[in-house]
Amino acid sequence: MRSPRKTFVLSFAVSLLVGLAACGSERSGDPVAASTDTGRCVSHYDANTDYFPVKQTLRHATNFTITYAKNYQVITVKQPSPGAKPEKYVLVRCGTPAPRPTGDLAGAVMVEVPVRSLFAASTTHLPFLADLGALDLLKGIPTVRYVTSPEVWQRVRSGSIIEYASGEEIDVEKVIGARPDVLVGDGMEKQAYGPLRDAGIKILENAEWLESTPLGRAEWIKFFAALTGTEAKAAEIFGKVEREYTALAEKAKGVKPATVLLGTMYSGQWYMPAGGSYAATLLKDAGGTYAWAGTEGTGSISLDLETVLAKAGHAPTWLVIENTWRTLADVEQADPRYAKLTAVQDGNVWSANKVLGPGGGNDYYERGVARPDLILADLIAILHPELAPGHEFTFYRRLTK
Repeated sequence: MRSPRKTFVLSFAVSLLVGLAACGSERSGDPVAASTDTGRCVSHYDANTDYFPVKQTLRHATNFTITYAKNYQVITVKQPSPGAKPEKYVLVRCGTPAPRPTGDLAGAVMVEVPVRSLFAASTTHLPFLADLGALDLLKGIPTVRYVTSPEVWQRVRSGSIIEYASGEEIDVEKVIGARPDVLVGDGMEKQAYGPLRDAGIKILENAEWLESTPLGRAEWIKFFAALTGTEAKAAEIFGKVEREYTALAEKAKGVKPATVLLGTMYSGQWYMPAGGSYAATLLKDAGGTYAWAGTEGTGSISLDLETVLAKAGHAPTWLVIENTWRTLADVEQADPRYAKLTAVQDGNVWSANKVLGPGGGNDYYERGVARPDLILADLIAILHPELAPGHEFTFYRRLTK
């Protein structure tokens, strides 16, 4: 659910909407609007009351922080997109005064919380909202075809969720017309965001994919909890994921590491996860290793096939994420040279494509971020089946002959 960067030219109708949006902007220091929302907004503000009694702490995520004042919280995303400067989001309890945007808060985006509506730019956001019981707040997604959640598909069909980038380009007029309280970005700055910000659309970047650890990414559920007022629920959910993941990693800690091959070819290059990457961490915690485990970095390494064959072609297990591969014949059809790999010859190729949505979206990419414990359980069952007798796979499947 990422859109290419292209130039947008706003029509007169959009300009009119911009003007209308400006007329309704909030003033710093005034009580946040919509105080008639029963249970959501504060009806009688008391400067001595702590309006965030449940305070979230972060144990694994490193790309954002949360700090608190009595009636607002500040989320700082250290790297909202690759190479970008930090951004601050001030989340003000509805019905209480917003702080003045000066000093450390200069340039910060001010949002009243709990939000009433949001647009989500990535499928990875959907499980967080669903787990928090906040899916009713979701009013827009870029395109449904990457979604696996049946509930989200149904809501798109019923019209309660709209597609705002069905042609891969953000429909600026559609977003402005819908006026969501926030548009939660996917950690990739887009040209369309300029006109949207000018129109008063509040864009908050969720850059969980820049976290290099599985639990670090999963802890971004707390970002959504801050927006939706579900902090206690987030602590419960993430605590369970953290406990399950930690217990599984401990179970695999003493085993002899199983050697695997990771990655596949794209446009003539084999993209191999670096040794400090998300994929490498999952593999290590599952009791696995690979030829490039000692490399530095959290991204990927670009290699040619000959190098991979020479250094890792004899790995007994190959782990991939290829939506269209269902059989070993599909693998060889994609590139006949794959037949030289030992894992292909022995029929030990596993792809994380067990659950695909109606449009081809992959549940591994959607739900996997929120549930690294389930991914780890699958990996342990593949690499060390003796540790997971009778395991039912969630994401991975073994390709058939």
